[in-house]
Amino acid sequence: MHDYDAEYRRLKITGHRGWAGSAQERNLARMTDTLDRLEREFLPSPPARILELGCGNGMSWSLLMAGKGYEVHGIDISEIAIVWAKEQFAERRLSGAFRKGNVCEMPFIPDASFDIVMDGSCLHCLIGCDRTRCLQEVHRILRADGVFVVSTMCGLPKSDDAKARFDPVNGQLLQDGRAYRTLKPLKDIVREVMDARFEVRESTVSVNPWWDHATMAVASRRPRSPDGANGNRVAPRT
Repeated sequence: MHDYDAEYRRLKITGHRGWAGSAQERNLARMTDTLDRLEREFLPSPPARILELGCGNGMSWSLLMAGKGYEVHGIDISEIAIVWAKEQFAERRLSGAFRKGNVCEMPFIPDASFDIVMDGSCLHCLIGCDRTRCLQEVHRILRADGVFVVSTMCGLPKSDDAKARFDPVNGQLLQDGRAYRTLKPLKDIVREVMDARFEVRESTVSVNPWWDHATMAVASRRPRSPDGANGNRVAPRT
């Protein structure tokens, strides 16, 4: 498994603001444009309750949405990142709740708890059946009228380095001979999402020199109970 604690420790020591290192400001600008569009077309308005999967040190969707008045929660596998996220939000006097955890297994989150779940470029970090487990958890914790925003690498590798590390059979990038990132055609990602009982409302692709990146606005497909009400129980806001 990749040592995310070591990577976040290195980034903090070297004075970077987040996971993207020197590209962090450019990434935040791009994400701001994306978020503005998603708000106009798909997202519930603040103070809707959001969870960012793979929130890192909070300098991503969490930062942008807290600034807009959303009720922000974040989860990440790195303890270093979570501590850093709390520090960053405290320095900016922003409200956010962050905890260490595995996005594939979130029993501490009640069913139907969130209006919005944001993929903090986390899904492409998951390998094999962990992707299915994560999508099932998102479906469980998302409210019936909620929105799941998927932000993921897609397509085929373009750079020589990525091509040399690519396993085309499993759709994975390798690092030191081990699967490190999932990289699949968009149609395969859409199929995964639909198999997890979601429907894709919109999909856009950003073209890059190394591989492409997809942003998908997704809604739950839920069975109806005999009286016509949605079958999921809704947890009270806390």
